[in-house]
Amino acid sequence: MELEIGQVLWLKIKYQANIISNVPHPMLIESIVCNIDENIIEVIAIDKDRDRAYQLLSQNNKFVSCNSPLETVISENSYVQLNNKFTIEYFKGLENYRRTKDKLSNRKLNEILKAYRDFHKNNIIKEERIVHMTKKDILDMND
Repeated sequence: MELEIGQVLWLKIKYQANIISNVPHPMLIESIVCNIDENIIEVIAIDKDRDRAYQLLSQNNKFVSCNSPLETVISENSYVQLNNKFTIEYFKGLENYRRTKDKLSNRKLNEILKAYRDFHKNNIIKEERIVHMTKKDILDMND
């Protein structure tokens, strides 16, 4: 399939077991596992920092600039949420939820991946913040 780490999907997702986003949100592809046992991708939620600057004070979030270099996968300064674990069943057609085939610039991507993996290594992710979505879930939420 065509998805790559660093690309961004725009999806309505489950933020917790029973909380579904009302509008599509950018989700940065963190990892892809496709083998005989499983086909999943892990994504990191991205939110705009506009009107939410207080979120940048939390260790649970990491700032991402849309400039230097200018990014094509995000259009505003944002932050990634480090304290969630979202996985999605990898299926043919999931690539249709990208706005672009571009990826986040390498330096920013590597900084985010390091922060995310370090956070997960050094912190316990609350059970309600670990969400897996199946193909059916994604299609039902993103008609």
